[in-house]
Amino acid sequence: MATDQYGDTIKEASVALAGAMSDEVEPMLLLDTTGSMHRPNSEGSTASRIDVVREALGTVVEKLGAEDSQAGKPGDEGGLRTITFAGGTAVDIEDLNPGNLHEKWAHIRFEGTTEIMPGMATLLSAYKDEFGDRQMNERPRLRALIITDGEADDTTEFAAMCKQIGGNMFIEIALLGYGVEHDAAQQAYQQVAAINKHVKVVSFGNETDPQAIATGLLEMLG
Repeated sequence: MATDQYGDTIKEASVALAGAMSDEVEPMLLLDTTGSMHRPNSEGSTASRIDVVREALGTVVEKLGAEDSQAGKPGDEGGLRTITFAGGTAVDIEDLNPGNLHEKWAHIRFEGTTEIMPGMATLLSAYKDEFGDRQMNERPRLRALIITDGEADDTTEFAAMCKQIGGNMFIEIALLGYGVEHDAAQQAYQQVAAINKHVKVVSFGNETDPQAIATGLLEMLG
């Protein structure tokens, strides 16, 4: 996928976020639902990446929900706005929370190849739809958590976009899995993170404890 296909969406979001001064943070999730997620997360393990992420996200949305409840947000169940990507398409499944995680997860199909840019554009559009009616200084900081397990077909385009990220936009990349694809993705994204403090890369490769992954994801969203 060509970067300029989504250039207007990305540019508009970056400009808006650059002027944001709010202390409010909006966490959003971009979730890899490609076929490779069926593979084990650790060599020699039988636990698939799907299973460990599902359990980890259960802890994450429960924690976010508890924090929103303590903050006194009426009617807010701590939903984590979620976009899935696979096979060159993206789906906005809206908020994940403790009350709907099981049902929504059951309808996700893990298949297809890895193209991340359609998902990134959909995530930015969702942010705009939700907060675009606010003044720039009233829009929350966007913390985009990306869970993926390897190098995307459009890694070059995605890395180029990440270099442009600034203002109040932050990208947190959580890598799963192991092997050549994992290592290539980690190297590509770490090169960007080394020159842009708005991009962070954490590898959960070879980790099979969902609670350890959940703790790491919550730290990335914090």
